[in-house]
Amino acid sequence: MSTAHDENGGHDRHRFRTPTSQLPHAEKIARQNLHIEILSIVLLLVLLLLVYSAAFDIDHWAEWIVFGGIVATAIGAGVAINTHGKA
Repeated sequence: MSTAHDENGGHDRHRFRTPTSQLPHAEKIARQNLHIEILSIVLLLVLLLLVYSAAFDIDHWAEWIVFGGIVATAIGAGVAINTHGKA
């Protein structure tokens, strides 16, 4: 098995993406916004899975209270993620 090397003999780990620390400020912000969008989508998918699970499995009032706390926390995290840097 061969490994990729750059012209200096080192491994070419960052062949396709420049490390964030080496990007200009505008590109750092663009990359951060992409990561925030991905995180928001993942959070929404997890929340939807929880709602689906709760609809069929929760049968006691105490479970609904815990579920409500989880949903409130997830919504708060989503708001915090999407308002980051807009103030």
